Amino acid sequence: MFRARDTLHDTSTGLDNLPAWFLRLGAPVFCKPLTHLYNLSLSTSFVPVQWKLALIRPVPKVSTPTQHSDYRPISTISITPVLTRILKKMVVRQYMCPAILKPPPTLSFSDQFAYRPTGSTTAAIITILHTVTYLLATNPYVIVIALDFSNAFYTVRHHTLLNKIAKLDIPDL
Repeated sequence: MFRARDTLHDTSTGLDNLPAWFLRLGAPVFCKPLTHLYNLSLSTSFVPVQWKLALIRPVPKVSTPTQHSDYRPISTISITPVLTRILKKMVVRQYMCPAILKPPPTLSFSDQFAYRPTGSTTAAIITILHTVTYLLATNPYVIVIALDFSNAFYTVRHHTLLNKIAKLDIPDL
């Protein structure tokens, strides 16, 4: 809990209006009860309703929007409570990252750079550059086909995703 407190940034508060600075300053007092709440939430697989509520704001395309078309069609900002963000970070660090970094042999994430702890656009570009350079050493030319999957998340086959997640070594709490 103390490590999570140290990484809190002064971001917007959720619907509970509990600011990050308050949790940082009061960590010596709140640490034990919050740790108990988090452990209870994880052990019972239950997240309090108040932690699920979010303030959702549309993202404008222009600086001063005046009509509906001035907002992006899909993009929104969802501001969850700080307590939810702390729990999410802890679950991702302790359970999801190790499972993704050491997947079973039937799953390979070597060519995926988004939504991974060590993935980034820089890592993707370096990998492409390395592959092309290696292939040019033994071939007269290389053909690169690039596809834009920026909205691919909205077309995910959920049953396939759930099957892959089920194969990961994520402990049941």
